[in-house]
Amino acid sequence: MLKSRSRDFRRLWSYSTGFYAVWVAHVGRRMGLLDILSNEPMTAQELATSSRLFLPAVETWCSAAAAYRFVMKGPGGKLRLASGMKSLLTDKKHPDYLGGQFSYLALRSLEYGALDDLFRSGKTKSMSNTFDAIEEATHWDHYSLLRAIRKDKRLHRLLTNRCNFADIGCGTGSLIVKLCKEYPNSVYHGIDPSDVALLTARQNLNEDQATIEKMKAEEMHFSKEFDIVYLGESLYASSNKQAVLTNCYRSLKEAGTVIIIEGLVPARMVTESDLIISGMQLDFALQGYKFMTKRELGGLLKTAGFKKVAFNPLGGAVFLTCARK
Repeated sequence: MLKSRSRDFRRLWSYSTGFYAVWVAHVGRRMGLLDILSNEPMTAQELATSSRLFLPAVETWCSAAAAYRFVMKGPGGKLRLASGMKSLLTDKKHPDYLGGQFSYLALRSLEYGALDDLFRSGKTKSMSNTFDAIEEATHWDHYSLLRAIRKDKRLHRLLTNRCNFADIGCGTGSLIVKLCKEYPNSVYHGIDPSDVALLTARQNLNEDQATIEKMKAEEMHFSKEFDIVYLGESLYASSNKQAVLTNCYRSLKEAGTVIIIEGLVPARMVTESDLIISGMQLDFALQGYKFMTKRELGGLLKTAGFKKVAFNPLGGAVFLTCARK
């Protein structure tokens, strides 16, 4: 049927099937089905027993996952994770990991009914009720940051020996947990305005590992305390981005580094990977935010006093931006 249709028809059809692919992947991750099948092949019955889940639902998922080629069926009806899927869907440390992105999209889509109010009256909706979505999305950011630090001899040496690292908008503290494991000699400070997020952060980190403080980035009072300041997809949510970056500049020691991971809207759509940030603009608009461009972020950094601004693409129009004091 599709072969006889127009190119536009086939393209739009792929968008609708992609929506269900997101949910099949998310459910497989959320319910642990993909993790189980990455270890050993199982029938749907065995998978339901192993996961202690409702058999008819597991059977339905298996059928969909096989259709979307997340899993493959072998002898005896046993399902296994398809080749390459482990790195894409279950290995959070792999550069090609997409599982968190699928889960972010699925969880955020639960809120999209509120788009009616946005378009009719301009009413926005806070993301504070979907911390699960944020957690799923930021694993990729965190491991991208860790890989970048390992490649940067100066930053790697700083963290290995001992430095003061500030996570601005630390959320539940999951980045600091990862950093503590890899760079235990350094000192960590996390700030965030959310009581809900900080409650989890304090459960995840003891006082010996990090200082966790409730504070808005626009109101930071630090002066020449940190060697590295990190903003992970949090600057976009700031009410006064210039104030945040000026505060970051003041909080850094001489020659200190600010690291920013942020989605930046390209001047024009060039590749398929640019599509996701274009669509996510609706998500951000619903939250009352918008993406910046490289030019806008570079201008804010220079106005704050930073120099040697470098944009390193991570894929999907997400950039790791570094600048020095």
